[in-house]
Amino acid sequence: MVEDILDDAPKKRAARIIWCVSAGLLVVPSLLAWLVRGVAFAGSCAPGAAPCLGMTLGAGLRDALNLAWTLPTNGVVLISLTVIAALAAYCEHRTVIGTLSLLLLPISALALPALAVYVTLYPDCHVGSEGIDGCLLWGAEMGKSFGTAILVPDMIVALAPTCAALAVMMGLIGWFLAYQCRHRDAKPQHQTTMPMRRFGDSGENNPFE
Repeated sequence: MVEDILDDAPKKRAARIIWCVSAGLLVVPSLLAWLVRGVAFAGSCAPGAAPCLGMTLGAGLRDALNLAWTLPTNGVVLISLTVIAALAAYCEHRTVIGTLSLLLLPISALALPALAVYVTLYPDCHVGSEGIDGCLLWGAEMGKSFGTAILVPDMIVALAPTCAALAVMMGLIGWFLAYQCRHRDAKPQHQTTMPMRRFGDSGENNPFE
């Protein structure tokens, strides 16, 4: 039993690393955008064209948003990384985390940067379906980094049925595998040692009787 646990430890560690990398590629760039937004909030910088705290903070937000849109806006990459993260969680026998990864990771990767855009817009910053139209934010031109946020609701609606179907299908498979592993570990160990007879005990093989 101890040997089985030791053998499974490297596999579980590798699965945990794979999950962290897959989830991080989708979510961490969005958190960077929120970090820049938090710096502006902490500095009491209202959204506008003027620099924030003497810095062109808008350039940092623009670059973070461009990075955050790179992977999630590619549907194949988004679903692939989500499935990899879910499989890694299932390999670690964490069925709930695997299922939640399928449901939440794609939506979070799209919604987090979009929310950062919506809370930063101001009246003179116009966002259209073709991208950004002349928005200067905290000393930097935002280009098209804001424009993708307009498309996010449609992307989430299109992805929701796929994510739900994957969550149900892979959740059942993950639950079945986890149940099999628990059932295997719960099997009683057969007793292989024979009880020792004390000298003088009655028995058929006692040579002194």
